Amino acid sequence: MTQLEFYKSFQFMIELILAEALFLKNLCRREYFILRLIASLAVIFSVSFLFPLASYGAIYISFMFFVLFAVTLFASWFLFKESFLKILFCCIAGYTVQHLSYELYNLVLNVMGVDVSSFIMYGSQSAVVFPNAFVAIVYFYVYIVIYFFCCFFFGGLICKNEKLQIKSTFIFVLVGVLLAVDIILNAFVVSVIAPDANKIYLIIVGLYNIISCVIALFLQFQVTLRYKLEESLNTIMLIRRKEKEQYAYTKETIELINLKCHDLKHQIRNMGDGLSINEESTRKLENLISIYDSTVRTDNEALDTILTEKRLICNQKGIKLSCIADGKQLDFMVEEDIYSLFGNILDNAVEAVQSLDADKRIISLRVRAVGNIVSVNVHNYYEKKLAFEDGIPQTTKPDKRFHGYGLKSVKYVCDKYGGDFSINTDNNLFVINILFSPDEYTE
Repeated sequence: MTQLEFYKSFQFMIELILAEALFLKNLCRREYFILRLIASLAVIFSVSFLFPLASYGAIYISFMFFVLFAVTLFASWFLFKESFLKILFCCIAGYTVQHLSYELYNLVLNVMGVDVSSFIMYGSQSAVVFPNAFVAIVYFYVYIVIYFFCCFFFGGLICKNEKLQIKSTFIFVLVGVLLAVDIILNAFVVSVIAPDANKIYLIIVGLYNIISCVIALFLQFQVTLRYKLEESLNTIMLIRRKEKEQYAYTKETIELINLKCHDLKHQIRNMGDGLSINEESTRKLENLISIYDSTVRTDNEALDTILTEKRLICNQKGIKLSCIADGKQLDFMVEEDIYSLFGNILDNAVEAVQSLDADKRIISLRVRAVGNIVSVNVHNYYEKKLAFEDGIPQTTKPDKRFHGYGLKSVKYVCDKYGGDFSINTDNNLFVINILFSPDEYTE
């Protein structure tokens, strides 16, 4: 068995499978995954072993590695219940990591002055995997470090059942560029330049390939992350449009309810006077109606509206909403932004405390001015374990596509007005602190 026959049949396939697994590991597995995995590995290694080595030319070698990559791609699609585009994305990332490790391994050996002519991967001589223990140590050290690094920084970015946000035109261009760099160019370099043992040239080409792989891997995930952020922003903007409509409707409804309740209280009082209903019965009826006639007065109409709405909800759920707010301090904000900001904060707090014991179903809100700074403070108890990302707790609901945007909307409003937004979760107390500098805000 020649060096290339051994490399394409075993070493390369093991490296590629492990590299692709770094990105495929979090995907949704198909039924009977273990049996499918055994069958897939049998097919992959059978194809790699039986694939004919008809030529040592760069074009044929490139074609051969493309076929082997395609086999692992379709095997991955056979194993994981995800879109083909997502699996293609993961496999390309895996191929890039494998090639990056391969190039760095060869670069280290060339820089150290190791004679690689006796075990050139594309060579036609007899297979020599590691001519000595030092080369073996370098090989395992480089591959383990690169694989671990890429798994840590990139592997966790691809999640189960999450739609991959990337345009089809981009992904196919990316496929062409990466495969050209990873397969075709490398095949020409190894088959034409390596046999001459021009170390300086090999080092320069190696550096070029390493930089190309790093840039490609970075762009691949950055573009994906950009589309994910764009989708998140679009969702937030849609929510805010709905909140604007809801604010207008809620404002009108609460005003109407308060007007009717106010009239009804007077009618009950008059009825009590005319029919001699005892004072206690009249007072009970008035107290019952006053639950709905509970407009909050903070000197800010938008804040009054949202607090009145949430107080009705809190009364229904047995939650005590404590509020000390100087609404005038929020006059620099648009009404819809005030409604969105406090609505999302209080919705989050209500959801956190509604299942707690009665003595912990408490939400405290405070809005005040401290010098030229407007301080907003909200705290409530919570029990669920929280996971944070970019300083914001992630939703605990199973379907994350349609939940978890409340606090993102809060941060969006804070950023719009140049506010400082922070969350503290010590001792099972969820505390939101927001600081605004109205004097520094300009539209």
